[in-house]
Amino acid sequence: MGYHQGLATQLVKVNSILVNENNRHSFSLFYAIEGDFLCQKNKQTSFLLKEGNFVINNSSELLVLKQTTQHNSLLHLTFYFSEIEKMIGQDWRPFFSDERLANFSEEDKQKLSEKMFRLILEYSDIQSKDRPFQSMTYLLSFLDGLNKIVLIEESVKKNQLLVSDHPKIMSIIEYVEEYYKQRISLKDIAQKEYLSEAYLSRLFKEETGINFSDYVDNIRLKHGVEELRNSRLPVLTIALNNGFATGKRFTKLFKEKYGITPHNYRKQEVAKLEDLKIDREMTEDYSIFSKEEMLQIIAQFMLNQNLKKESLDLPSQYQLDVKKESYGILKKPERIINIGLAENGISEDVRYQIRLLQEKIPFDYIRFSGLCSESDKRHYVIMDKHVNNHRLFSFINEMRLKPMIVLEIKKETTLESWKKELAYLREVIQGYVHFEASFKSGWFLELSSERDISLASYQELYRYAFDFLYNNFTTGFLGVTNPYQEETCFKEAYKWMAETERMPHFISFTYRDYALKSQREESDHLEFIEKLDELLLWLSNYQGISRQPDILVTEWNIIASDSHVLSGTFFRSGIVLKSLVQLSSRVKGVGFWLNLESELCQDIGNQDSNLSIFLHGPLRRPLFFVLTLFERVGDQIISETDRYILTKRFNSYYLLFYNYYYIDPANTAYENLWKTSKKEAIFKFNQLKKGNYLVKRFLLDSNHGGFTING
Repeated sequence: MGYHQGLATQLVKVNSILVNENNRHSFSLFYAIEGDFLCQKNKQTSFLLKEGNFVINNSSELLVLKQTTQHNSLLHLTFYFSEIEKMIGQDWRPFFSDERLANFSEEDKQKLSEKMFRLILEYSDIQSKDRPFQSMTYLLSFLDGLNKIVLIEESVKKNQLLVSDHPKIMSIIEYVEEYYKQRISLKDIAQKEYLSEAYLSRLFKEETGINFSDYVDNIRLKHGVEELRNSRLPVLTIALNNGFATGKRFTKLFKEKYGITPHNYRKQEVAKLEDLKIDREMTEDYSIFSKEEMLQIIAQFMLNQNLKKESLDLPSQYQLDVKKESYGILKKPERIINIGLAENGISEDVRYQIRLLQEKIPFDYIRFSGLCSESDKRHYVIMDKHVNNHRLFSFINEMRLKPMIVLEIKKETTLESWKKELAYLREVIQGYVHFEASFKSGWFLELSSERDISLASYQELYRYAFDFLYNNFTTGFLGVTNPYQEETCFKEAYKWMAETERMPHFISFTYRDYALKSQREESDHLEFIEKLDELLLWLSNYQGISRQPDILVTEWNIIASDSHVLSGTFFRSGIVLKSLVQLSSRVKGVGFWLNLESELCQDIGNQDSNLSIFLHGPLRRPLFFVLTLFERVGDQIISETDRYILTKRFNSYYLLFYNYYYIDPANTAYENLWKTSKKEAIFKFNQLKKGNYLVKRFLLDSNHGGFTING
């Protein structure tokens, strides 16, 4: 795959053996993707590298790997010290222990392997060269995880099973490591340390979590197993060599730990390694997968591992009763289209997209920031000096949309500049002769504010805007933006609004952050829903107001990564569907970005991975089809769980099944992981009327971004 910022990666198929010898400038890590491999380091005893496990080849070490199955794939990562030292600004020449790597927990192994795969996927992305610091973060995060698990400090080469901060306990641990072959008595050690035996026993257990006698047995057993594997000595001799008083004691402990007698263990493991003995005279023979093949194999491996982990938690059969005495109502929220700056609304590309949208999925509101600039000095301006804004309003009226104008209160905004801005707004609106008639059902003015603006300044400007709207217009509604990060400031302002009887008509809730939690339980998948619920609960408990303002979720996102434009696209479709169901019972309206450019005008730092309906021009993103599908869902709720919702409309039934949780969210940011794994679910419908039913299945197609329809 090549070399990139201190790391070279390749995936190989071993046909006979692979020989790797690092110089003093690098070390390597091998990970078995498929198949087991027989390994031998520096001509020492062979050991087996099983599928899904690591082995590290330190600098100046010779490692030979032999395939045990014809179908195999072995991941090979080479790390270069000089490049890594440049990143961390100090010398770094580690030595890693394979024994520690083999013994660390499954949880630690899982975390380390996930970091490794994320590192490979990041380095394989062409665009990663444009974000070197992010690539560096992935690399250093993986090396940090590796250090914590298997690094042997130069000052401590001993293989210690336990570590304690207590000097006396540490001294005992080192003593046992050195003299485990001899008779060891806690009583004798206690006398040497001038402590009582009972106190030392209790202290050892508190510091290490294990009884002293059990610890001694474990140390002796560990060395006994090594001798059992690497020698032909009788079991009794091995037991006595490693400090056990009798062979019976050794056999009993061995069987408790490994579930097999020492004799049978030797027959299975040692004989197996003998059969797989590496012939050093064999010719090295291996092939290297292409970059595309490597990424696809890694992707499939990650998906399979994820399915193994999740499959036990996911039922495959569901019993649904369709007959009910009463039904809940699925009140679908009104739709808001965000176009960014007002100027976008006079663009022909934007108009084309909105026309297409209104034909297929009619929206209710169009939301934009500020007003159009009037820089055109051509002759017709004499007749209408607000021609651009009036073109925008005419188009909005033609599309039967309600305008939602966002004005931002900035730190430098003064009362005088604010009065001028609102006066210009009044001039533009009243200059459009059809405004009141065109938007008699309402138009909306939303006040947004920069972070860290003073409460006093905000109150002064809000008061003026409230009175301005009330005194000048009959169809206008005033609202305020509530970014979830500004919760405290919003609550203080809201209390003041209630006390002065200047309540907003609506609250625009925005959540522009990663929506996915680190845990992937279904109830945890959307943090923004939790933040919204906190706001709704606070508002419902607030006393002293006659009418609660409407809640609109105007800006939100469900991003798995900050990688590139299409990251997580198909994964997110399932979450968006579920979110729309959840939002239906919570808010009046939900907003979406029209295209990538519309959000880019708002926030250049968050241009990638936005929740937009179009990509560019007429190219539709999966969200277009998600909204189309949601329109098909019935209005009467028969059954709803965390995994599905069953609805009804007339004599038709609609089952919406969420399939998003079969893949780790963070992995969906990479092109090779867009293909989601499939798992069959069987639904049985009880109490259906007898008759013939036409069954149609709509599946979001990850290859085209459209629908696969089976009827």
